[in-house]
Amino acid sequence: MSYLTERFEAAVYVLVAEGPIKQRLAAAYSEHLDDLESSELPAKLRPAFSALHTALHRVRPIGSEASVNATIRKMSPEEAGVHAQSIVMLFAELFRGGKRAEPLKVVASRDIRTPAFLAKGD
Repeated sequence: MSYLTERFEAAVYVLVAEGPIKQRLAAAYSEHLDDLESSELPAKLRPAFSALHTALHRVRPIGSEASVNATIRKMSPEEAGVHAQSIVMLFAELFRGGKRAEPLKVVASRDIRTPAFLAKGD
């Protein structure tokens, strides 16, 4: 499993834990994904990750509050759920990308004989 896949997996574990979705989203993103750069992700996932990053840094923090926490605090639970789904989708895409098998290769058949133990016997 790649470094990125492990980071997203850790975020997903936080998302599926108990508690309000807004708290789980804030913890998952802040603890596991906030320091990632979109350039670290595969090219096809960069737009989705950039959109997530932008969506979770919209609100300017007050005092020592983090931008992610200030932004999520202003969200509805439904909106937080949409962003949580984005994290799960990104994880699934990273996981699929790392687990792809090599395509099957066509092998030309040549006078292949059936082994004796597979041949019908008397």
